This record gives sequence, structure tokens and C-alpha cells, in this order.
Amino acid sequence: MEKKTKTIIIILTAVVVLTAIISAVSNHVKKSDTAAKMNNYYTLSEFLWTDDFNEFYKDSYDWYKSIENENGVYLANTDYYSNEILQVWKENKIYDSVPDKAFWYYTVSPSYLKQMQINLSEENLKAAINGTRLYLIPDTFTQNEIEQFSAYIKEDALKNAQTSTIKTTFTDKQEIKLISYTPSGSYFTFPSEKGQSVTAKEPIIYVCTSANMKFYESESLIATGVDSYIKFEDKDIMKSCTNKDELKQYHLQFKKLSTIYKNAAKADLVDKNIDKSFE
Repeated sequence: MEKKTKTIIIILTAVVVLTAIISAVSNHVKKSDTAAKMNNYYTLSEFLWTDDFNEFYKDSYDWYKSIENENGVYLANTDYYSNEILQVWKENKIYDSVPDKAFWYYTVSPSYLKQMQINLSEENLKAAINGTRLYLIPDTFTQNEIEQFSAYIKEDALKNAQTSTIKTTFTDKQEIKLISYTPSGSYFTFPSEKGQSVTAKEPIIYVCTSANMKFYESESLIATGVDSYIKFEDKDIMKSCTNKDELKQYHLQFKKLSTIYKNAAKADLVDKNIDKSFE
């Protein structure tokens, strides 16, 4: 499910009422000393389903909701918005607020945020778990950049939120919170295209939970391969989380990320030897 394409075809709808809690205090997020490891997670590689996808979306959402707090379960996905994409947004008026600076956008669970060694305060973690869309903006940005990204983030978060077929606390309350964090080191990007950087130093980070998802994330839980969202620490955790009767009809298959990237490289979809990045 390619966010770049999907975003471009979305028609702007009327802006809904925003309940935004903005807290740009850098000490709300503690500084880390190291970047996330490039772990060889197991992730979704394929499925078999030819019927109503709304049912599949609902089942996959309910499944993820039931396992998101298990040890060794992560959600991690990234997108890169280049200057060319930002120009398309401006020319086609996709957003009223478009940043001037190309950026990486990370969608990660609180558990994966810990893998990145970025620590949230209890207050901010609780907000995300309770359905507030929580975003981290690098404190290395200029004030003008922070203002631009804040405006874009709020607009993007609310875009078509009310149309989600899967209702969450966020789609009902539509609350947003922005805080700053201090980037430290480089973070693996899970690149999905050739030529993309393997690491990023200043990503925008959305801390994703089952309670603060809207349609885009809940429907993307079934994404496969290099675009996958759900990741498992090892094979045992993967098996324990996927051995459920309600999932059998979808014939889910999982592979190590190194294998997925090796196959993608052979198909000339990503850079060669990227599979060597994994432990």
C-alpha cells in the first residue's frame, strides 16, 4: 500500500475540529546515545485472500490490537517525501500546509521506539496508548521548519480521519499532540525503493498504537514485504502470535527481513546487498 500514491489521490475534505495539545519541550523525550539496531525481524511476506477486504482489514486490526503489547512485537514502517513529491503536493494543492524540506516519516509502535532508544515520558506514552496521535519533531529543526511541519502534521492527521471504517479512539476524538525529541545517531529506514538512504538522522516520528490509528494505518497492517508494518523479534514469537484460528483463512506467510530484501534486490526493487544490513 504505497502512501505516496494514496496521498496524492486523496481529495481534500473540509477540515474538522482540531483538539491539539502542543508541547514542544525537549526534555519530554530523553536523549539516546545509540541508533536502532538493524534486527533481522520476521515480517509478513504474503497472504491469500480474494473476498471482502474490509473483513480482512477488521480481522488484521483486531489481531494486532490483541498482540501489540506482547514482548518482541513491533510496528515499524517508513516513508520518504522527496522535494519532488512536496512539489507535486503544492502544485496539486494536496495539502494547504506543505513543508519546504524533504523528510523521512516514521510510523512506529512504542515498543519499536524503545528499539530506537528514544524514551517517552509516562504522560506522553499514556496519551498515545489512550488514542492521541503523538508526533515527535526533531529539536534540530529551525523554528520555521518546526512550524511548517507542525501545520502539515495536523492537517495530514485529520485528513479523512472521520471516514475510517475501523473506529478508534482517535477517529472519534481526533486529538493530536506534538513534542520535540533530540535525534542521536542514525535510524534504519527500511528502504522500499532503489537509491533510498539506509539511515536517517532527523525523521518525523508518529508513535502508533491501535487506539490512535486512522484508516491508513489500520488498512496497512496487511502490507507485505519491504512495505510491511508488523514485525516480530524471532520465529518463536512470530509463531505464538500468528497461531490463531481466525487468521488461518488468510494463509499468512512470514519471512526474515534479510530474505525479503535479498529477494527484492534480485527483482531490482531495492539496492543490491541491502540484506547485509541485518544482524
